Amino acid sequence: MNQRNGSIDVFRFLGACLVVLCHSIYAEYPPTLGLLGILGRWVVPFFFMVAGYYFQKSYAARPVQAFTKTATNLLVVTSFVNLFYLLFTALTEGTIEPLISYFTLLTGVYFHLWFLTSMVLGYLVLWFLLRYRLDKLLPTVVIVSLLIILIFIPYNYLLGLEPHPIYARSFLSVPFLCIGFLISKHALDRNVSRLAAYVLIVVGIGLQFVEVGFLSRFMANAAKVNFLIGTLPLSVGILLLSLRLSISPDHWLSYYGRRYSLPLYLYHPVVNLGLHRIFEKNMVTGGFTYLISPLVGLGICILILVILDKFAPAAFKALCGDFSRPKYKVDEKAASLSSQR
Repeated sequence: MNQRNGSIDVFRFLGACLVVLCHSIYAEYPPTLGLLGILGRWVVPFFFMVAGYYFQKSYAARPVQAFTKTATNLLVVTSFVNLFYLLFTALTEGTIEPLISYFTLLTGVYFHLWFLTSMVLGYLVLWFLLRYRLDKLLPTVVIVSLLIILIFIPYNYLLGLEPHPIYARSFLSVPFLCIGFLISKHALDRNVSRLAAYVLIVVGIGLQFVEVGFLSRFMANAAKVNFLIGTLPLSVGILLLSLRLSISPDHWLSYYGRRYSLPLYLYHPVVNLGLHRIFEKNMVTGGFTYLISPLVGLGICILILVILDKFAPAAFKALCGDFSRPKYKVDEKAASLSSQR
């Protein structure tokens, strides 16, 4: 499915930028972290819903090819990025021994790669439901999986449970891939008004403020929770809003989202860690330069990706998990054969 929505790509880029900031030194400051949490929890659910939204369109046209292509691309990206961070960890930490654990299968070898392993689980669930024609159960799966996530964390404290947070993260793709699939299948982007999307966003933000205040009575790190009840209307509202807006795919923000949001998410810890080591070595932990370093890091990440994309396209494609041969070589070969006839 080659047709792109420019507005979705803009929000993908903004979401990737928020992830970079959330994983920076801003996480050390509770007020900043709390604000980023309230405003940025929509990002990962949004990414999952976008994947489900586009997948449905491909599935409706070519069911078997849609799953084959998606599974191949996802497994290639997941394998390559995990190998990249195995090497990166060995070079920066001097050992990979802490990574030799069954949790690595759920989280990936670096802290942010749980997104990919969760995506694998989500597509397995979606494949099972569609393969055995159980798509009528999609809404039920959404509700049940959301309840499981909320019971795992953050509302496990009310039930006296202490599951590891990674289990909630691992399930997160399941409901949101299904929601994106259903939004596309039932054309909710055409049937839901822009006003309704704004209402969902406002309600979601308000609910999250209330939830964080409530949960702070029971847990010290409520601001760090990945998903709250209010995150659901917020993230769905943002997806619906992006589908209702009209932004050209040629807009630079749309282009950046389409081109750089995935590698920005995957490789920003490299730059973040580098900046952190520089400040740590120079014992700089305050001041204006230190406080704006996450923004500087974000700019450096984007600049590196743009430079690689322009001057080393093969390396850029490899970082994105794309090892296919350039199309222009195929076209040149075809043209050469045609001229010989």
